Amino acid sequence: MVESADAIVIGSGALGAATAYHLAMRGTHRVALLERLEIGSQTSPRAAGMVSCLRKNDLMINLIKLAATRIRQFSADTGQPLDWVQSGSLKVARRPADAEVIQEDILRGRRHGLDVEELSLDAARRLNPFLQTTGVAAVIRIGDDMYFNPAQLAIGFAHAAQANGAVLLPNTAVTRILIEDGEVTGVDTTRGRIRAPIVVDAAGAWTRQVAEASGTRVPLVTTAQQLFVTEPVPDARADLPMIRIMDAAVYMRPCDGGFLWGVYEENPRFFDMNDFDANFDIKDLSLDAEVLWRYARDVEAQLPVLLKAAVREHRGGLPTMTADGQHIVGPARAIRGFYFASGCNVAGLSIAPALGEVLAAWIVDGVPPIDLAPLSVDRFGTGPWPDDELKGQAAWQYRHFYGAR
Repeated sequence: MVESADAIVIGSGALGAATAYHLAMRGTHRVALLERLEIGSQTSPRAAGMVSCLRKNDLMINLIKLAATRIRQFSADTGQPLDWVQSGSLKVARRPADAEVIQEDILRGRRHGLDVEELSLDAARRLNPFLQTTGVAAVIRIGDDMYFNPAQLAIGFAHAAQANGAVLLPNTAVTRILIEDGEVTGVDTTRGRIRAPIVVDAAGAWTRQVAEASGTRVPLVTTAQQLFVTEPVPDARADLPMIRIMDAAVYMRPCDGGFLWGVYEENPRFFDMNDFDANFDIKDLSLDAEVLWRYARDVEAQLPVLLKAAVREHRGGLPTMTADGQHIVGPARAIRGFYFASGCNVAGLSIAPALGEVLAAWIVDGVPPIDLAPLSVDRFGTGPWPDDELKGQAAWQYRHFYGAR
């Protein structure tokens, strides 16, 4: 246990661990990375690990392109393992309205230099024979897309941060942010007090609880996400393009000789983390396999393998969603030294290498190298944010992650 640091990062998921690593790499901060349970053990390793480069706006495309570069260089930069495959992906429209979205995607992607093209249905099936084109209106190929082993990213960043002087403090839950005269002075934890002038709330599902312990509200909701990993499937290969079916919000990628697949359902479950025991571990989250099977039946004409392949693993996590589907990154309003790195919106793992790097530079230099104003918590105003309204907007963002109309 340490009594002081220059910067405290709360939460060792991908966003927190990446921020701690980049702060430690700058060499100007004594960094303490705090985690309520084991380092890198909660939602991040349970994610899908898919990198989608064709995002909805210019800022997010620029950030994910930076993140993809960092993922490719991860092992060389950090000395930690990260298995990744640039398989590309196929984004599938089953409705005419979504085929129009694909045309917009192509224009936006080409403007950013991405490897994108519309495919004939026969060409799409040749690229991934597990995709049946019955009921398909249009398909776009995004060659830049990739996937990686989600279990390696957060823990890799944490170990690399430690190798560069950061202190890792597992089993250290934050109970209060210390604030004096509008300025952060440290945190109280279950293992004692740590003084620091900078605190980053990257607590994932517990972001609101950490912030509210300091009297600060942040408009995000904790959401259930779950997926299946199948047993090995004949002819499945690691280089097969990932598949995303827009209106169903179903995704599938290769995984260890089989497939990993999941869905952003229409009526996701939301949670108040205050309702959970202090020792709650996400591995014990109650899951509902029928949600996945219902959507597998919805896309049976396009992905019949989902109903045929035996399930090897059923896992879930608790990402956080915002009303506009964008992350929350940057300083908190009216509290000097307090920063957010949250609101993953089911895409935080893949973009964490970029957000951690940019936020660390912001903290050290006083300005971000990329304008992150669109991700500021200030964009939501001062509130109040009624939970029912927030959940309704977050549910829409969750369901429409792939841009379906």
